[in-house]
Amino acid sequence: MIRRLMTRFVTASGVLALGAATLLVAVSIGLAGCRKTVGELRTIDVVADAQADPSHPASVDIKLSAGSLHLAAGGGHIVGGAVKSNVSSLDPKIDAGGDHVTITQGAAGTSASQWGNDLVADWRLTLGPSPIALSVETGAGSAELELGGLALKSLLVRSGAGPVHAGWSQPNALTADTLDIETGAGAIELTDVARFGASKLRVHAGVGAINISLGNKVDRDVSIDVEASAGSVTIRVPASVTARATVKRGVGAVICEGWKNEDGVYLLGTPGVAPRVAVNARTGAGSVTLVAVP
Repeated sequence: MIRRLMTRFVTASGVLALGAATLLVAVSIGLAGCRKTVGELRTIDVVADAQADPSHPASVDIKLSAGSLHLAAGGGHIVGGAVKSNVSSLDPKIDAGGDHVTITQGAAGTSASQWGNDLVADWRLTLGPSPIALSVETGAGSAELELGGLALKSLLVRSGAGPVHAGWSQPNALTADTLDIETGAGAIELTDVARFGASKLRVHAGVGAINISLGNKVDRDVSIDVEASAGSVTIRVPASVTARATVKRGVGAVICEGWKNEDGVYLLGTPGVAPRVAVNARTGAGSVTLVAVP
């Protein structure tokens, strides 16, 4: 009797295992059938111009859902450069005129995941010397932004899931107003931000990570508003700068390296001196790290 029960159990298990294997094969075949074939690799020239002056900068919006973006100063156009692409539906779409330039990738609702690793979307763009209000949005794509020497009035960087690095090798040519940084699940790193010269920084980390380094010198007062919902935000300030940070905490942590914690207020630099850098932060489950850089 016991032997019969064991035999039946093994047989039933064998049927179940066979069914699972069949299902896995069917799913694999289905996924393979959904994968699209890329086309011929092409190079697409990008040239776009708009009206701009210091009091009315041109609005430049660049939106990339997949692939990679390299952006730097150069050329005489508001936006120039070239894009390598092997999927025509993800070629750059350019809308330029008046005081704006908008460059987007592909049609709405197109998912780059359909082409997998075969997709090539290599955007290498330049920005000219004209005053610009710049917005860069990346979905799952990556971005490398060298913004030194440009005339940026404002900057928005938004990442969905991909990595973004932005830096300033030279000071900004204009007195900037605002810098907005947002990430969903991506990682954003900014270096030498003080060279941008913005008086107001707004930072929001969903579940991703944002790392901001002001650099070696801060020449003007800076206010930094931080919201770390479930992600992490790190702010690096020169140790020679007087700074003050207040944090409204949820369950997240506040980590200090070189800052003093005085009854929940975090201080850096000379006591009694008005702070050059003021940080106002709120955390949910996320964390804020304050670092004093020697």
